[in-house]
Amino acid sequence: MLNLLRQGMTPRSLSATVAVGGVIGVVPAIGVTTILSTAVAARFRLNIAATVLVSYLVQPLQLLLAIPFIRLGISLFGLGELRLSLGEMQRMFKADWLDALNKLWLANLAGIAAWAMLAIPAGVLLYFVLIPLLGKVLPRPRVDAGVAQGTPVEISTGKE
Repeated sequence: MLNLLRQGMTPRSLSATVAVGGVIGVVPAIGVTTILSTAVAARFRLNIAATVLVSYLVQPLQLLLAIPFIRLGISLFGLGELRLSLGEMQRMFKADWLDALNKLWLANLAGIAAWAMLAIPAGVLLYFVLIPLLGKVLPRPRVDAGVAQGTPVEISTGKE
């Protein structure tokens, strides 16, 4: 399956695909990675299947980084202290579920904004780190020996 996904990909295009899938895969919004990675891959003419696959592979990181992104967003935008423990969220929903949804919605938007500020620099860094690594891993395209040496190559049309 991996050979099929990387078929015909250069180190640059594969590193762009992995960088886009990796960065989009950790967005702190559950359920949007497939649509977002498909749209970005289509826009930049990347391998859509490989981009979505990478975004799925990094989803455990999405769960690990969601709360740090949300806390970073809360502190960047001055939303005040919001306790994100399960017990505190349960108490918030029992007290006033509309207010709890509002606070959590704003906190999640702040987390998405924090992710967005870090996504482009992280993606560019990942792209440039992966190019030399993938250049060593990917097979080099084969060049016909006659063409590579500059000798003429005779092409038969089959009408002789």
